[in-house]
Amino acid sequence: MIGEAGLFLHFFHDKRGDSWFIHDEMKPHRSKAFTVIELLIVVGIISILALVSLPVYTSAVQHANCSRCVSNMHGLALAFLSYSYDNNGVLPGRVITGSKWPTLLLPYVSNDASIYVDPGDPVAVKIPFSQVVSNDPNNSSFIFNGFNDLGAEANPGVQVNIAQVPSSTILLGQQDPGGDNFYLDVNDGDQVKVLNKTAYFGGANYAFPDGSVRWISAAQYNDNMWLVNPAYTIPPAP
Repeated sequence: MIGEAGLFLHFFHDKRGDSWFIHDEMKPHRSKAFTVIELLIVVGIISILALVSLPVYTSAVQHANCSRCVSNMHGLALAFLSYSYDNNGVLPGRVITGSKWPTLLLPYVSNDASIYVDPGDPVAVKIPFSQVVSNDPNNSSFIFNGFNDLGAEANPGVQVNIAQVPSSTILLGQQDPGGDNFYLDVNDGDQVKVLNKTAYFGGANYAFPDGSVRWISAAQYNDNMWLVNPAYTIPPAP
């Protein structure tokens, strides 16, 4: 026994000479297992990486959803154009009962109900595609211009020709998650009550009569962008 360690060391004679050596199997070895401190360090590093990566991941998801939303709204804007071409330039009418604009446009989007959903809309994404296109209520993520300045709210029989709608007039906007309005009525304050102006990065996507879709910040947005008649005065929101 050598010292307090109590280690028994086996000595072997080297037949090739007079030297003695300690057998390797008897030498003390350092444990390969992690110590508590090492484990804490690893956990700490992983936690820091997770905290750094989470905002990046969240931002990437938002960008992807925003891009998909733009694509879907572009498809619907083209569907409005195609519908108008087949109906002497007239956009889908405003109806109380019967087929509303989502149903009327469905054949122009190859019956693909997914195009009516903004992937960043937490309510609409949970609705089965078989129920997204409905005449009551509006289960889509989008809201169509009610053309209040042309009298369409008071008289649903008013026909709006796409040729009379300036390319700067909003045709389609994003509504708040859970909203079920088919038409945005500035006379009723829908631009305040149901329009989602901050869906993505402090702004939202809007579709226009020329088929384009643009992201507009909440600071740049103006209620008059829903008007065909620039002289029309929007009443104060209720």
